This record gives sequence, C-alpha cells and structure tokens, in this order.
Amino acid sequence: MVKRKTILFLCTGNYYRSRFAEVLFVSVVKKVGLPWDASSRALAIERGINNVGPMAMTAIKALEAMGIREVERCGRLPAQVTMGELEQADVIVALKHAEHLPLLQERFPAFAEKVEFWHVDDAPDALPIIESKINDLLARLLGGGGESPPQPEPEKKPATVTPKKAMTAKVGRETAGRRGKGVTTVFDLPLDEESLRELAAKLKQRCGTGGTVKDRRIEIQGDQRERIVAELEKLGFKVKRVGG
Repeated sequence: MVKRKTILFLCTGNYYRSRFAEVLFVSVVKKVGLPWDASSRALAIERGINNVGPMAMTAIKALEAMGIREVERCGRLPAQVTMGELEQADVIVALKHAEHLPLLQERFPAFAEKVEFWHVDDAPDALPIIESKINDLLARLLGGGGESPPQPEPEKKPATVTPKKAMTAKVGRETAGRRGKGVTTVFDLPLDEESLRELAAKLKQRCGTGGTVKDRRIEIQGDQRERIVAELEKLGFKVKRVGG
C-alpha cells in the first residue's frame, strides 16, 4: 500500500489563497490517482479579524464553478499552523514570498529555508494564478519530483522595503472631511507609484487594516502612527512626524 504524502499550503489568514489551493489540489489528485493529500493553515491568523465566515465566498464560488464541492474543507474555520504540522508535511508552499517569508523568519525560523514560495498577491485575480501554479506542481509530482521544492525565484525588491540610503518619510494623521474616521498618512517619499504601493501593502499588513495610495500619499485607516513609525524605522527610513 502506497503511503500518502501531504502538502501544506500557507497564507496569512487561511481564508482565501491557501484554502483555495488546498481544495483544488485535493480535487485534482483524486482524479489523477496521486497518493497525495493537502491541508492549509495560517501564518498569522490574528490578522484576519475582518474575515467573514469560514472561507472567502469568492473562492468557494470559483471552486463550485469548476464543479468542486468540498463541504467539510470549505466549512471549517481558518486555523493557525503549528510546529507539528510543519514537521509532518512532505512539501510546504507559502503563497507569497514577500509577505510570508518574514512571518516564517519571525515565527518558524527553522522552516524559512524549507518552504517553496509562490508569488500570489492577496487580490481578486489570485485564483487563476493559483490554479496555474497547482497545475505546474502536479506536473512535477507526476514526474516524480516535488519532495525537494526548488528555491524561490528572486522577487524584485523595490527601494521602499530596504532603501540603500535612508529616506525621510513624513507621517501624520487626518480627520477633516472623513466623518470622524481618521487616517494615518505617509508622504513626501521620492518613490515611484509601484514602490509606494508595495510599501502601502506592507504597512496595511502590519497594521491589520485597510488603506490606499492616493495622490502619491499612503493612507492607512485609523490612528496607526506609532505602529507605522516603528515599522518604517525597521525598514530603514528616517521618520518625521507632522501635525498633532
């Protein structure tokens, strides 16, 4: 009897990307008869406080459109990964290198070099990308590979994340015209639009809230000044506070 192996999919909240990957992978390996199973877990489940229900409805509907209905897998609540689950997995895949490598280094440093990283953003167009990645993974498994995941391809690192020369970022707070719902602003950075969006995504992730880039300014919901100043300084920026 062939021993079944397990692949573990990781994302931040175990609500959207990793759950879709898990259910899709299990459905396909059943059809082709591969002795593999899958599970998925969160690296930072506390950041999913705004998630509604056990799994993202967009992911469930996308699976149903493919004829895949996994009531038990789609109906369970998100779960935080444990050291034991990491140790037992034959292959571990984290869905976004730039987002999940820092979490692994912080929380499970022994596994930071043992994970296969993909480059799938937490965005509406993520699911077709995951489907393509699953097909590539299955092709490797059918060819006898997959037990030793390849090293991740280098991901382009914008100047925002690790500036060679310290840049000064101005941080303030605005409430005017926002019906009392203030935002923390980061501005006057000499960065291109792509770099600003990369930095905004990182700050939103660290603060566990929403935000946007508007008129070359990063806006993060709520009064997040202390957290944002600390994060910018960790990234190598000089920070100047403005306003109250």
